[in-house]
Amino acid sequence: MDLQALFKISHGVYLTGAKDESGRLIGSCIDSVMVVEADPQQIIISMNNASYTMENVVKSGELTLSILPADTPDELIELFGMQSSRDTDKWGPTSHVLYHDLPVYKEAVAYMYLNVKETFETAGHHVFLCDVVAGEAGTMADPMLYADYQKRKATSISMKKRWRCTVCGYIYDGEIPFEDLPDDWVCPLCKQDKSVFVPE
Repeated sequence: MDLQALFKISHGVYLTGAKDESGRLIGSCIDSVMVVEADPQQIIISMNNASYTMENVVKSGELTLSILPADTPDELIELFGMQSSRDTDKWGPTSHVLYHDLPVYKEAVAYMYLNVKETFETAGHHVFLCDVVAGEAGTMADPMLYADYQKRKATSISMKKRWRCTVCGYIYDGEIPFEDLPDDWVCPLCKQDKSVFVPE
């Protein structure tokens, strides 16, 4: 199966907001949201089974949803999508307000407060049917589409500089720019230091 086929289905990019049992603000980045009813207002969202936010939504039965604008910085999506709220304070450095006592992104196109009505599980996700209890329009920006995010990400990856180890040939093209790796970083194959690497 070519996963690119799935990426052609149009949908957006969103942040979820919740609290854990200690009252700490948590959240994640998701891309699976669908309106299923306009009256009563209901949506379906899907969250990864490994998500700490998902675990706590199952317990609390409530969450917020922020619709991200098209110009959302990649760093925000990576913070909410690539790190876990188990050990990362995602909302602390993020511009947010509390909406029904849960966090929403201050620059969102719109945001909603949701109550979970029904839940079912797939192989890797929890799918929540939610009542939309309240919602507000935010900025006048266009919402981010998942397909546009994928294009932006692909462009960023293609422009990223790669570094080659002159000793063993290992290619470094990781998420952290090579220049920002710690001084004591070594090649994972031959254990030589950064000085033996050259840009490709």
